[in-house]
Amino acid sequence: MCGRFDRHRTVAGFLEVIDAPDLPGQDTDPVAPSYNIAPSQQAAVVCVTDTGPRLAPLTWGFVPAWAKNPRMPRPINARAETLAQKPMFRDGFRTRRCLVLCDGYYEWQRRADGSKQPFHITLEDGAPFVMAGLWARNTTLTAEVIESFCVITTEASEFCREIHPRMPLILERTHHQEWLKASSLDLDTATAMLETCPQPLHLSPVSRFVNSPANDGPECISPIPQE
Repeated sequence: MCGRFDRHRTVAGFLEVIDAPDLPGQDTDPVAPSYNIAPSQQAAVVCVTDTGPRLAPLTWGFVPAWAKNPRMPRPINARAETLAQKPMFRDGFRTRRCLVLCDGYYEWQRRADGSKQPFHITLEDGAPFVMAGLWARNTTLTAEVIESFCVITTEASEFCREIHPRMPLILERTHHQEWLKASSLDLDTATAMLETCPQPLHLSPVSRFVNSPANDGPECISPIPQE
């Protein structure tokens, strides 16, 4: 799964890794960068609307357009293997796909003594990247419009499966424009995009400072000695 991530670079720092040439507002941040983005918080997401692509502050926790029950779960992740079948995600997979800006994500490894060690996981070269996601716009659940997203997860690659069996779907740059198109994906194209990222990853153990969503700052990603 992906339950916490880091986007500390400004949007300008992502321009070389995002393939969305018509994206407006690339010189401003829709939401402040953070080293510790948690569920229910906002994040910088690239999505496509009727007027074209936009960079928006969406809330992490998926609320489908048709949701009317305030007690309905707001999933933060969606499994790549079942996107086309699950009623919660089916419409989003067809027409509302998005790119979630990310410098790295966190995962917790359970130890023999029952404790959990947090790891900060990045591309091996430290470059920023995007996670594949789905987004929704709900106008009926509350008096205010809710724009939300979830992160798509897949089987962990060889580089991080020792930490957790799942990982966010890191989307290759060559797939960005196709992923953002507000139209159905054919099966072959979708299958190619939803494969586990082959890029090498770097895993750094970090302090439990990151455990609290209230904590933000470089301390969240500062490596500590491996226990």
